[in-house]
Amino acid sequence: MSESFQNLTHSELKAYITAHRNDESACHAALKILMSRRSENTAKYAYDITDEEMKAIFQEKL
Repeated sequence: MSESFQNLTHSELKAYITAHRNDESACHAALKILMSRRSENTAKYAYDITDEEMKAIFQEKL
């Protein structure tokens, strides 16, 4: 199944995950492919970021 995921675009993978959100194994496989395509330059943020820190990040980006 993951071989067929390799041929899907980002948008198609996202749509597949949304449509099959109750199928944990299929979502995991599709998400793994999607995450493997991330750029090394993608910013990484902590999951427990405060509202103030998030606002500061948004202001910097704007």
